[in-house]
Amino acid sequence: MPLIKAQTFTATENHASTIFMMLQDDGQADAVASAIQSAGYKILTWRDQNALIVQFEDYAGAFMIIFYLIVLGITATVVTNTLVMAVFERTREIGILAAIGMKGRGIMAQFLTEAALLATGGVIGGLIIGGAAVAYFTIYGIYIGDYGLTGVLFEDRIYAHLTLGNTINLTLATYIITLVASLYPARLAARMEPVEALHGLGD
Repeated sequence: MPLIKAQTFTATENHASTIFMMLQDDGQADAVASAIQSAGYKILTWRDQNALIVQFEDYAGAFMIIFYLIVLGITATVVTNTLVMAVFERTREIGILAAIGMKGRGIMAQFLTEAALLATGGVIGGLIIGGAAVAYFTIYGIYIGDYGLTGVLFEDRIYAHLTLGNTINLTLATYIITLVASLYPARLAARMEPVEALHGLGD
């Protein structure tokens, strides 16, 4: 049907039926919608028009929190196992340090320092690799195909977006969890008796 005929049937000649507003910051959508409310108009934000996507994002956000917790739990386990093995492999070294007068807190501080260096290397490496991946997918996106959805503003690609808040929070969480996970092996090393350590565990 020609556009002119459709406008005639609906009595919308020379009138706009929809005004589509694009904002630089989608976080201001609710504020703008409230500011232009009028009895003669029906105001819909992008959330109202994409309820399915918003619901999907909420589920995805909850899933990512669980995913972060799993990754951080694995990190804590790996750090603890690595440092415990380091304690067992360096019992003679720990015994020598204790024999020449190093206090338990000094030995403990040494292992905590090693844990901090391990966390620093891991965080820097993760930021470099993750930053490169985010930069790539921010430009090129991830092709997800055409699912034939109608009634939603949905493209065939999704793009990455770096959030500074999440980056800082995860970095701090990694440091804290690494240090907390290293407390047990550090205390294990600090409590070793010099004579026992010099002979080595299991000798």
